[in-house]
Amino acid sequence: MKKLILLPLVIFCLIPFIGKAQDVMILRFKADSLKVKIIEIGTDEIKYKLWPVEESMPIMVESKDRVKRIILANGTVMRFSENEFMNANNYSSQRKMAVKIDMFSFLYGSTSVAFEQSIEPGRSWEVGVGFIGMGSNLNNGGDYNSRSGAFFKGGYKFINQPDYYLKGMRYAHVMKGAYIRPELAVNFYNTIVTGTSYSSSLNTTTNMYDIVKENRETKYRNSAFAFLLNFGKQWVFSDIFLVDAFAGIGLGIGDEKKVSSTVTSITKSSSQYNPYYYGSGSSYDYNHYNPTGTGFATSTDGTVYLAGSCGLKLGILIGAKKMD
Repeated sequence: MKKLILLPLVIFCLIPFIGKAQDVMILRFKADSLKVKIIEIGTDEIKYKLWPVEESMPIMVESKDRVKRIILANGTVMRFSENEFMNANNYSSQRKMAVKIDMFSFLYGSTSVAFEQSIEPGRSWEVGVGFIGMGSNLNNGGDYNSRSGAFFKGGYKFINQPDYYLKGMRYAHVMKGAYIRPELAVNFYNTIVTGTSYSSSLNTTTNMYDIVKENRETKYRNSAFAFLLNFGKQWVFSDIFLVDAFAGIGLGIGDEKKVSSTVTSITKSSSQYNPYYYGSGSSYDYNHYNPTGTGFATSTDGTVYLAGSCGLKLGILIGAKKMD
């Protein structure tokens, strides 16, 4: 009975001490923690008193960007960004995914599509796929070459940050700015090269000229791998459209094999010497390798060599915007 009477009294006596329980503040670049009593958490500063708290003790002030986290007496943990520039909450209302198409690839014989996802301020990853042969014929030397295949790319983007931070500074958009993107790329494709040649000789038996037309078709198989460092800049407009221009350089290795070659010929007699009896002749198999539209350029002889790429991507931002 006496214990039941003493329990409320003990609790009543401890109330002043419970109300003044200590908080813990952990600073950046310091291994130890501070035992404090938090007075106020402002926009830029945190006010506190060192533990144990006495009325005569001065109120201390610490810059918010120097505080890693605070553990309140009730167990609540509050974490703070190193600076507002990298605070993800400042970009919560912006779209963080984009679908892009490379206009350069389309003009040079392929269709390249990429997807980018922002991970955190200043960081994102990007993957892409290209369909070789699905584009214009500007890259293949006319109607004599045709290609089919694909290339794949994957990279991690580091968006540039300023050398110095000012109060309130932040990205205009979390996916906007100059960047460097390390990237792995690979391609596989077949090239079919066709050409026509003519020859003419005098047949002494008939006293006529034999005009020979030869149609040649050669098939090549190409594959290559490269590691690239892409340098570029991305602009975002109204959180809807974007433009991404880049150029990359690195190391790569490629291989080209002749798979097959066929020749068919047609002979016709003529009373006149005319090496182009069937129409204008065409050069065959000169410089048939053209890396444009294959994702990147590198060697084709199986040796490690320089690799390069460039592009101009247009895209749209997707994903639901987080409401404030």
